[in-house]
Amino acid sequence: MRIPIFFKIVTISLLFSMLSLGLFTVSFATPGGFTPAYFLYMVIIILGISLFVAGSITEPLERLKAGFERIMNGKDARVEIATGDEFQDLAQAFNHMAQELARQREMLKKSEEKYRLLIEDINDWVFELDENWTYTYSSPKVKEILGYEPEEVVGKTPIDFMPEDEKQIALKRFKEIKKTGSSFSGQENTFLRKDGSRVVLETSGRPFFDDSGRLKGYRAVSRDITARKRAEERLAYLAGIAEHSVDAIISLDLEGRIVSWNKGAEMMFGYKEEEVLGKLMHTIMPQELWNSCGENFKRAIMNGYARDIETVRLAKDGHRVLVDQTLTTIYNPRGELIGFVAIMRDITKRKKAEEELRKAYIELEKKTKELLKSQKELKYFANIVENSNDAIYSVNLEGIITSWNKTAEKMFGWKKAEAVGMPSDRLLPEEIRNETSFLLQKVRQGVKFISYETKRMCRDGTIVDVDVTVSPILDEDGKPAGFSVIARDISSKVKSEEGMLRRILKYDVSRGRVYLIEEPSPNLAEDVLRDLMKCGYAGTVITRRLAEEVGIPRAKCFWLSEKKGKDTVPPELGAVESTIMNLPEWNNAVLLELDYLILKNGFRKVFEFVQRIKEAFYFLKKGVLLLSVDPDVLSQRQLRLLRKECSVIRPKREELPPEIFEILRYIYMENRIGKRPSIKEIMQKFGIARNTAKKRIRYLEAREMVKVERVGRVKLLEVTENGKELFY
Repeated sequence: MRIPIFFKIVTISLLFSMLSLGLFTVSFATPGGFTPAYFLYMVIIILGISLFVAGSITEPLERLKAGFERIMNGKDARVEIATGDEFQDLAQAFNHMAQELARQREMLKKSEEKYRLLIEDINDWVFELDENWTYTYSSPKVKEILGYEPEEVVGKTPIDFMPEDEKQIALKRFKEIKKTGSSFSGQENTFLRKDGSRVVLETSGRPFFDDSGRLKGYRAVSRDITARKRAEERLAYLAGIAEHSVDAIISLDLEGRIVSWNKGAEMMFGYKEEEVLGKLMHTIMPQELWNSCGENFKRAIMNGYARDIETVRLAKDGHRVLVDQTLTTIYNPRGELIGFVAIMRDITKRKKAEEELRKAYIELEKKTKELLKSQKELKYFANIVENSNDAIYSVNLEGIITSWNKTAEKMFGWKKAEAVGMPSDRLLPEEIRNETSFLLQKVRQGVKFISYETKRMCRDGTIVDVDVTVSPILDEDGKPAGFSVIARDISSKVKSEEGMLRRILKYDVSRGRVYLIEEPSPNLAEDVLRDLMKCGYAGTVITRRLAEEVGIPRAKCFWLSEKKGKDTVPPELGAVESTIMNLPEWNNAVLLELDYLILKNGFRKVFEFVQRIKEAFYFLKKGVLLLSVDPDVLSQRQLRLLRKECSVIRPKREELPPEIFEILRYIYMENRIGKRPSIKEIMQKFGIARNTAKKRIRYLEAREMVKVERVGRVKLLEVTENGKELFY
């Protein structure tokens, strides 16, 4: 039977109170008052009440207290109380609560284990920072990403793991994030791994606060995006290559409509990108080739590509361009075909050259057969060589002359008996005595053909200008045994050309010389190069600047770069020297910027390179070499050394304004080849308005330097004798 503790206490209290009252009454009625027995009974009553309270109240409470302490310590607890009162109910409620807490604790433990394993297994680094950006927790993934154990990271800040160039940037970002107190994402920072290598991490985080709303720190996750950044840089690099390639690179959708159009396509076909985007490939194709184009697309789909397609394309102005086309397919990440890429190279010149070579080969075959028909004809050709209008002689590997024809006797003054066996250096003026060793070196290196303008000394000491063609002589094993020389006297031609060039050039330069131009940016050097190109020189620029930054449209640009690509030259002095010496023309104007080469190779090596290239240009009359350098990158001693090796550019004094002098020079050069330009041609050549052109022509007319002759409705221009005096 369940008796509430209240009734128990009341009942026991009444029982002992009645007993006490009875004892008190008996004791009071007994003669002698309170006896020892009375006090004994009182002690028994008090002890009974105490035992009751201890047994019924205190002991259950102690059990409950012990149970709560076990729960507080994270242990399981169960309290057994069978008093049949509220304490028993309280014990049952406690046991139920303890059981529920144990179940919740087990679920929490499983949940924590689940999320702990999740954090440890994901590829990202999870961590927690306090309000001072100090790591308070780090997942084990940090070992794989940065090479540190989690305990090595805790207590440090992200700044401690960053390179010096990243720290200031990161501190600024941290201040901005802390100031706003908001979440952040996509923060990219460079970290240093334990081995010193760099890694790029992308971080996202969320702040957490205490009960009062004060910022306590951030919980964040970082992802290693180093590979992605490298891929992005590579894609950007490849996109840059594609955009600036001289080949036409065009992407198409599945319907054959143009999706992208690079600079090479613009140059090749004349269309701007906005003019052709969305149009069919047929825009640049002759109608008779439309069907074959469809066949090429089928081949590309079947094989993944269709290459070596020699076909014809149409430019914007209607002219036909012969191209070598490669067509490849494009697939998305799901493997679905989404389009095509057409890469086209202009082979018009190559095909013409091949055709000319084929004709030349047929002709050579014909002549060879004719030569083989008769020994008499061989003797006849040998006689032609002997009596050629050109001096022909040969030199062995020791530099000794081994053959000498009649024209060589007439040109240089030595008889054949005197010349054969004589050192070939006897033919060279003192300043180019190293030419023979230079040619022998080139022959040993396998050079097949060298043609240049130089000088020779005759027996009587006179110097003649000659156009020399040098070819290697091979022995029976195909190894170099010497070289043959064909020399033609061009003294009058050289004097005439050099005189003419000196007259029409704005600057005092000579072929075969190397000039040093000291300026922070190559403005003067570019102006000299443009002037040389106007006078017939083939312009070449070797620079660290991009082609579009060089303001010389018709010049060939080579970019100094360690990355391989079209029209790039590595910053190795041997490669730069080879590029310059292998230029196809002999009338070259080369602008070489030295700053980057000095940075990569050091001044000493660059100085030795300048000495070598100076000798080559002087011996071979390769053209004009302009060396541009920022004087601030060199010491005064280094500048003095370069000045000793190089010549200095000096502008000529002009009696006319530069823009009017350019027009007069153009008219003069056209008159020399029998042409008389019109005012309209002057407008087109210099890009000026009609009124401006007329004004400048009237200026020249007023000074009697140009005369204007009307032929029908066209006014033709001719330089007068007075105007020609400016170029004499």
